[in-house]
Amino acid sequence: MKKRGQVEIIGLMIIVIILSLALLFVIKVVFTKKNPDVSQNYQTNTLVEAFVNTLFQTSSGCTTDTTIQDLLVDCAKNPFSSGTIMCSDGRSSCQYANETIAYILQQTIDKWGFQNTGYEFVAVAPPNQQIVYYGSGNLSASLAGETTPFTLRLYPSQQYLHVYLCIGGCGLT
Repeated sequence: MKKRGQVEIIGLMIIVIILSLALLFVIKVVFTKKNPDVSQNYQTNTLVEAFVNTLFQTSSGCTTDTTIQDLLVDCAKNPFSSGTIMCSDGRSSCQYANETIAYILQQTIDKWGFQNTGYEFVAVAPPNQQIVYYGSGNLSASLAGETTPFTLRLYPSQQYLHVYLCIGGCGLT
């Protein structure tokens, strides 16, 4: 009789241990959040920063000595008149910047595979005037891309042009 009681107690202990392990497994699966891939976010943010800085310094082809940055700043200073720089083909700085940036993005970011994720390029001049916009892909699939703007000072004023390149969408529009 004593031996039978000991076997029953051991059996109950095994059942309690199995139930405890099952409960721990369920808690781990249900309540642990999947952390975003930090290295992927870092790589994406580094790519965005390098791309925008390079884009700013790229020769525009508008005139012999204007960069994309020059066109963006001119357009931001004069958004309602489409800028003061007239390109050699007769287009204004705003029109030329929009078309050239769209072409560059299509030839680079799209071909690098980000059109599947979606991205937006937005340039916002004061007072919250969007002067350049290009979006591609599925913008609802946000990857927490870079949302801190790149800023270009609009000399001689104290105002800034804010430029965003957001993988997964900026949520600004």
